[in-house]
Amino acid sequence: MHQPRMLIVEDEYLVRDMIVREMTLAGFEVLEAANAEAALALTSTIDRLELLFTDIRLPGMNGWQLAEQIRLRYMLVPVIYTSGYAEQVTLLPSSQFLQKPYMPSQVLQAAGNLGIKLPSISPN
Repeated sequence: MHQPRMLIVEDEYLVRDMIVREMTLAGFEVLEAANAEAALALTSTIDRLELLFTDIRLPGMNGWQLAEQIRLRYMLVPVIYTSGYAEQVTLLPSSQFLQKPYMPSQVLQAAGNLGIKLPSISPN
């Protein structure tokens, strides 16, 4: 079983770094980008994506628009949206919303709610 590949798009470096570290420890193969344009460039070079984690408020293209673009390439890829602002949230199928601040465990729970199965990590 391969590691599920996750793309994290977050413009706040410290938040992105925390989520990247925690999701890597949880068994994800993690890709990261600071904005939607960088995320789209990155996804044009990969063959699969199992989960998109994106801030809604990004410089340039926002997280809603980014998810639309990514879903053109990876049909119905599950999406976890996040924001520190009071957002009007109407979720599409296969998506979850997390209000900032959140704990890494909430990201894992949201991924599980979206059907993402992590490979079991066996001790050596």
